[in-house]
Amino acid sequence: MNVKETNEIIAHASELIDYQVSKRGLLESQLFPVTAYICVSFYNSYDILYDILKRVSEKTTPEKMGKESRRILSEIQALSIFYIPLYYMAGRMGEIYRNNEDPRSESEDKRKQTMFIMDFWKRLASSYFPNGELSVNDSDRKNIALNQSDVDWALEQITDVSKEQAIKIKRAMANLELVSYIDECEARAKLCDHGPYQVNENECLVFREILHLYDGSKPHFSWSATEAKSPYSNIAFVFRLKDVEIELDEFVSLESKPVDFTDNITGVALLTREGKDVIPLNFDVLDHFNDYVIKANKELFFKFSKWDRRQRLIAGAYAYCYGYARYTNFVGLTDEINWDLTERTMNKYVPEFIESDFDQGIPRFFRSRGKKKREGPSLYLLPED
Repeated sequence: MNVKETNEIIAHASELIDYQVSKRGLLESQLFPVTAYICVSFYNSYDILYDILKRVSEKTTPEKMGKESRRILSEIQALSIFYIPLYYMAGRMGEIYRNNEDPRSESEDKRKQTMFIMDFWKRLASSYFPNGELSVNDSDRKNIALNQSDVDWALEQITDVSKEQAIKIKRAMANLELVSYIDECEARAKLCDHGPYQVNENECLVFREILHLYDGSKPHFSWSATEAKSPYSNIAFVFRLKDVEIELDEFVSLESKPVDFTDNITGVALLTREGKDVIPLNFDVLDHFNDYVIKANKELFFKFSKWDRRQRLIAGAYAYCYGYARYTNFVGLTDEINWDLTERTMNKYVPEFIESDFDQGIPRFFRSRGKKKREGPSLYLLPED
């Protein structure tokens, strides 16, 4: 990929990120300094991502990763693919903004790294999304993450449910989402929605997947180890819906009409992955998940409540950057990587964001459409001369 081609991909990624930022805005929480740690993670990603993807590329290709990740309960999915341009390029934007908004301030080595990373993203995303698209938005706001054979198999696992059963299942799912959200320092990295997969004229399937629950084996983060144990480390909720309109975004969050689709659920399947096998679960397992959730939420909240802002800031930035472990897991390199924040991040950006929630480069995302057209995309292009 040459500079011109890279800039075309950067401009497209910038449009995707602009849309998501304008939709979500800045994030606030009473427990974690979410906006601040996200900013720290961007700068840290700018430091570490090239080395990680270079090592991954020595073991496999982006095309192989994309094609083989089109499966139920895959770690590499639309959100983790979007991590690549979102984290790294936002960090790059901040660095250039701090250097008088001059893209030439980026070293020649860093420019080559940026070209490599954007090429990796393009090849991975176009192999994962149908028709060679690069994102959920490019795919008409659908996230068709499975091949038809897996959709057909999942449909065979569906059990008809009553409204009372549907309410109980959705409540258990919401509780699991909460513990996953808290464990990720109030981020949705463990969650993924995909679909809709059309079943007939009026019905479709949608999946909500939850990964990296603590089942007593190796914890996802050091703080994930709780006395409470989940019966399984992952679960997929598969809903058969009637007369529901579904759209998704780059953060694989599902939006539906009607917003509450409980009355539209005609059937449900629960699935878990063990190695290469996907296994159907009985609805009775939800009682065990609920017991885990009640205890684990209390334990995690108690742990985090004793941390100061610095500890929470570092943990959140670490958790965001550890999202790249989805790639190293694919090739068995995760334990060989030092996932700690870099010395530069610790010395320069952690002190800054202990005092502030706001990065000076963030306003670039909120410029008017006309200003972006005149001044260029939010994510700075590479110099072409």
